[in-house]
Amino acid sequence: MTAAPLLELRDVRVSFGPEPTEPVLHIGELVLFRGEFLGVAGESGAGKTTIGLTVLGLTRHAGARVTGSIRLAGEELVGLPERWLRRLRGSAMALIPQNPAAAFSPVLPVGTTVLRALRLHGCTRAEARHRATAEVERVGLPAGHLARYPHQLSGGQLQRVAIALASALRARLLIADEPTSALDVTAQAQICTLLTELRAAHDTAVLFISHDLALLAGLCDRIAVLHQGRVIEDRPAADLVSAPRADRTRRLLAAAPRLGGPPGSGPGDAAGTEPGTGSGEGTGSGEGTGRGEGTA
Repeated sequence: MTAAPLLELRDVRVSFGPEPTEPVLHIGELVLFRGEFLGVAGESGAGKTTIGLTVLGLTRHAGARVTGSIRLAGEELVGLPERWLRRLRGSAMALIPQNPAAAFSPVLPVGTTVLRALRLHGCTRAEARHRATAEVERVGLPAGHLARYPHQLSGGQLQRVAIALASALRARLLIADEPTSALDVTAQAQICTLLTELRAAHDTAVLFISHDLALLAGLCDRIAVLHQGRVIEDRPAADLVSAPRADRTRRLLAAAPRLGGPPGSGPGDAAGTEPGTGSGEGTGSGEGTGRGEGTA
């Protein structure tokens, strides 16, 4: 018997503005199973982040109109009252943002933010402290880092704290919105490894949003490619990389840099490298390499 999807999007349309307009996002069907890594790829403006924010119910705060069906473990999210969505955010679905500094108050130690989130979702004070300490240490940071302020941590370290919080809350769905794009390649590899370990520990499903197809090819089970708010391909990662069907997918692959390959070579063009077989550690976009997060 086939397991039911953890996340199901069916005929989801998202539009903005006071008058009916052409939707900026129209997802006919997109599913994600427990323990699965689903990559969402596309160029800037394709609608990748909008998918994640819509699932979390956050586009409504920007005046979006959402129709169709979004189900999390069978529970319909479209039209769900805000108070119920707040209950689900964190405990059932969590966001790892592109800029982790924006997720933490600059005037509070990061540990205070973590403890407040845990208490909000029913943990006692003692349990919250235990979970926070255990999870921060599990992601490779000393427990003392919880007493630091965001500006005292690197981008990679802040991203680790965000992952620790998601793990402590036992979220079933993790939405990672370009979580490595502002990190150097060493920190990228560390974050990808932590997400893989989180899946193994809790059977967590990960919706990994990125413009970097080479990174997704080495990390994800499946990849969905977006163009102008529509899914143009949704296939197993190895199949999509080795034999892309859509012209837009081929362009994205051709634009992905590859160590040892000529300029514009795709992830399978470097000598001795098979597409889709990378670990994700060395295929990052390399953005922000001057920030020094490699010590995260």
